[in-house]
Amino acid sequence: MGETGYLKSTEAILKTADTIKVAIEGIDELKVLGNPLWVIAFGSDQLNIYEVMEKMGQRGWSLNGLYRPACVHLCVTLPHTQEGVAERFIEDLKAAVAEVKEAPGEAATMAPIYGMAAALPARGMVGELLKRYMDKLYQVK
Repeated sequence: MGETGYLKSTEAILKTADTIKVAIEGIDELKVLGNPLWVIAFGSDQLNIYEVMEKMGQRGWSLNGLYRPACVHLCVTLPHTQEGVAERFIEDLKAAVAEVKEAPGEAATMAPIYGMAAALPARGMVGELLKRYMDKLYQVK
């Protein structure tokens, strides 16, 4: 890849992240937190953002749920820079927001774990919670 390839990849990631960030800011129900470069955290004062995260997961996107404030984040990487990927993400996000807006609370099953562990008073619970989460995540159906 070399330095030239690295710089080219970095430029593509930052450009794609900016495209996604601007699109998120254009969705009335969502708000971008801070001024991110490529790790874009966003939440909502109007919708349950974890329901939006779940709807995005159903569309094949892997967003990470965060806690305090309730939000999700997308880390834009090189695969996101491929032609049409950012556009598909934006279209899917708009559709997910519309679905949640139309039927809030419908079949919400996801909750944030990322960052929440620090709030648990019994530190021993963190390991047990993560172990159960991993067991559930990789459970054969």
